[in-house]
Amino acid sequence: MKAVKFYGIGDVRTVDTEAATPGGGQALIRVLYGGICGSDLHIYRKGMFVERLEETMGHEFVGRVCSAPAESGLSEGDLVVGDPRVPCGHCRACLEGDSHRCASLGFIGEVRPGCFAEYLALEPEKLIVLPKDTDLKQAALCEPLAVAIHACKEIMRADPQRVLVMGAGPIGLLIACLLKAQYRVAQVTVADLDEFRRKKAEQAGADQAVSDGLKAGGAFDCAVDAVGVQGALEGAIQSTRPGGSVFLSAIYETLPVVDVNYLVSNEQRLCGNNAYSFSDLQEAARLVGGKKLPLDWLVTRVLPADQADQAFRLLTAPAKTDLKILLDFQI
Repeated sequence: MKAVKFYGIGDVRTVDTEAATPGGGQALIRVLYGGICGSDLHIYRKGMFVERLEETMGHEFVGRVCSAPAESGLSEGDLVVGDPRVPCGHCRACLEGDSHRCASLGFIGEVRPGCFAEYLALEPEKLIVLPKDTDLKQAALCEPLAVAIHACKEIMRADPQRVLVMGAGPIGLLIACLLKAQYRVAQVTVADLDEFRRKKAEQAGADQAVSDGLKAGGAFDCAVDAVGVQGALEGAIQSTRPGGSVFLSAIYETLPVVDVNYLVSNEQRLCGNNAYSFSDLQEAARLVGGKKLPLDWLVTRVLPADQADQAFRLLTAPAKTDLKILLDFQI
């Protein structure tokens, strides 16, 4: 089968490899589209997360069931998305049902073969069946949408009226979109240095898109760092009102320095958002499958799986011309 493998920093290749074989109790899925995630870019740039080389990448996908155990309730041809998380299963968080907080949480494409392949073997209980008429490209966005759903649930605990989202990448824009479309937050501002992405923020429903969050009016109830760099975090903290909350919805390649005294003196809360629960993924599937949240604006390019290396070069180029690229495993 065709698969996209990671061979080292900056080295992604589409190769022919042995077809995936389902283990005991697993389903076999024919992958249709796979989405390149920000964490895939961390792997590409820094080699983060991956436990061994020549790993098949990817954890965002939509596919069709080829085979499944008789008792699984799945049928051949079912359109599915799946939970790619690989928790340890025995730490305190896992035992309490919070596997997204697992001390050693991994994902397919990092700690076991991922979905950037024509076929994927996965446990049936991790699969969610979508309506037959679901848009396939938007279905491939269910996993990142679940990340944004989980983040928004935490953000809304603060009951904000004004929210600043630093970073107009896929997660930042999905958070902004949900805050407006689902939670009806009064004002959502997105800050990004790139003009192309600021225009995408407008498509996502943001009230305003600015190049500098510090010049966006200040005194936000909440701010979200969806970039994962020092400057974005500093901007988020400094743009938040005293007593407000700052949410981290990004992975940092270089760990930031935080002015803790500033947080203390302003009584600000610094909160992390990690991945999602299975119920968050189910909610994402309901929104996409029910056509309740159009996301066609998010996909900027679809490339054949054979051109995966080009897709990674485009997404890591200094000039931003893409937002979410899908790999097509049907051709």
